[in-house]
Amino acid sequence: MLSTLLFLRIILYPFNAWSFRSMERVRALAPQVQAIQERYKDIPHKVQTEIFALYKQHNINPVLGLLPLLAQMPFLLGMFEVLKSSFELRGAQVFPGWIDNLAAPDVLFSWSNPIIPIIGNQFHLLPVLLALSMFLQQRWAMEGTHQRKGPAVIMTVIFLLMFYKFPAGLNIYWMSSIVLGIAQQSLTRKRKLD
Repeated sequence: MLSTLLFLRIILYPFNAWSFRSMERVRALAPQVQAIQERYKDIPHKVQTEIFALYKQHNINPVLGLLPLLAQMPFLLGMFEVLKSSFELRGAQVFPGWIDNLAAPDVLFSWSNPIIPIIGNQFHLLPVLLALSMFLQQRWAMEGTHQRKGPAVIMTVIFLLMFYKFPAGLNIYWMSSIVLGIAQQSLTRKRKLD
């Protein structure tokens, strides 16, 4: 599993590096964006127009920063299929008593009556850790910019709900990918500062 993750990170490295460089360029323009927001605070459409003109002047497209996420989706879906159909991963223990089966959700503890419909009667810790790592990555990526944090929170909640009952192996894969992404982004930021 770790070798697969590292292989995918190597394949997707150019996409991620390009995206992180783009994010750093957006961060560098944050003071100018803030000045535009202050200057035209009563004219929202003018703010958007000026910001887009600034990005165009510096050849930046912030939407293309989603490219690595979109590039990883086929791999994520493939991993989901592998976990559903692979006999070798069924019953594969990572942490006995917690992650007893990579092809099933992790169960930290359970109770008899379901309290919340989405959660059911089992608590899965890996999706919570995944959502926390995703939230921290997004906060760190937006550090120094004046982007709204609302979309980051919404995406985190969506992924938490979506991944809550997914197999433990998929949660481990996606969380590891996020952690490696943070490391890669940190290296990109450090190289820019050097």
